[in-house]
Formats: sequence, C-alpha cells, structure tokens
Amino acid sequence: PWINKVKRGAHIESLIHSPSVHEVKELLEYGKGIIKMITLAPECVSKEVIDLILSYDVVVSAGHSNASYTEAMQGFADGVELVTHLYNAMSPLQHREPGLVGATMDDKSVMASIIPDGYHVDYAVIRIAKKVMGERLFVITDAVTDTKEGYYKHQRAGDKYEAGGILSGSALTMQKALQNLVQECVIDLGEALRMCSLYPSRALKLDNQAGKIQKGFNADLVVLDNSLQVKELLAF
Repeated sequence: PWINKVKRGAHIESLIHSPSVHEVKELLEYGKGIIKMITLAPECVSKEVIDLILSYDVVVSAGHSNASYTEAMQGFADGVELVTHLYNAMSPLQHREPGLVGATMDDKSVMASIIPDGYHVDYAVIRIAKKVMGERLFVITDAVTDTKEGYYKHQRAGDKYEAGGILSGSALTMQKALQNLVQECVIDLGEALRMCSLYPSRALKLDNQAGKIQKGFNADLVVLDNSLQVKELLAF
C-alpha cells in the first residue's frame, strides 16, 4: 500500500499510506526469504525505507506512482531497479513533463515489466518501448482470478478483470502474451521468448539458475507448436 493515491488504479484509497521504518522492518522480518520484490511509489517513500528493503535482498520496483521525471530518476539513483507494468498507473510521458515513463525509457539500466494483453496498453506502445529499451523490457501477465471475498473483488469482464468497474488485472496467460508479442507487436520470436523467460529472471536476479536452457539451470520446459500453442510441459 506504499503507493500514490493519485495513481492507485483499483487499489483501495483508505489503505494507501507512506510507511514508517518500523512497519517496513516488521514486514520484511515476517516475510524473510519469501518476499522477493516490492512495488512502491518512490516519491512517497523515504530513501531510508528503500535502503532497508534493499538490505534484505528484496528488489524495489516503482509503480502506481505519480513521480516527476526528476523524482523518478532520484528513485533509480537510490536503488529502485525495476518499474511495474510500464505505462499503467504512472505519470505519463509528455513533452514538458516526461514523468516516470520518460525516466524509465531514459535511464540506461532500469528494467520494466509490461502487460501485452491489448487492454492494459496498446500494442503500438509496446513496440515503441521495445525499440527504446531493448533487453530492459520484459513481460508480466498481471493475471488475477474471480474473487468474491476480501478487499479486492475481481470480476471477469471479457478478457480482463475489473474491481468496482476499474481495470484491476488481466486474464492473460504467458503463452498468450508470447503470441501477442509475435503476432501483434511484430517482435522476433526469439526475442519474445527472452522477454517471457530470461529477462524476468534477470529482473529478479535469478538468471544464474533460470530463464534459459543451460547445464545446471532449472529445467522447466514448455513445448510449443508452430502456432505457439502449448503442446507439452516438461519438468526435470
């Protein structure tokens, strides 16, 4: 909930707040060894908090943020390495206000996830981001499922999910994401596969054990046909 209320999307406004060091430490201790990444709005969180999160080997990602270009670049300098679902729920790229989108494209090292379902972003802006960012852009599904209890009541609306009438997640599979990258975004199959496997592993610092076919790596393989339909799953 350490995000910006202005860019909250389907998140519940009353739960959103800037965290204290004590709150963050309590969460990190509770989830030690389990929590791998935390999304937050860098303009709403202190450098002390970011440093604390990083000290637990947890990756910090900027998202649901209304950061200016300057604030975003400062966040990157403070240790924010990722950006969550590029374009969605963040300050946009404008000609006088580059925002978080502009900062993400302009920085040479920060990586960003993107949701290629045709609802969260137009396929054209995926192509544009890919041309600018290259290997720094990777795929997430942002998939959820029907939920009738708790704070977030997701309901399927066609090929996407909504909560209270607001886009709240996708119905995307990674196989369909791959298809969309190749068929709709006109991205080379090899590169599209890396966007769905190697680059996400790299983002989570797991590329020394997963994300490619190599001796000593986790051998979880997906067999696809020429139409990019899943034919078989192989786990060794």
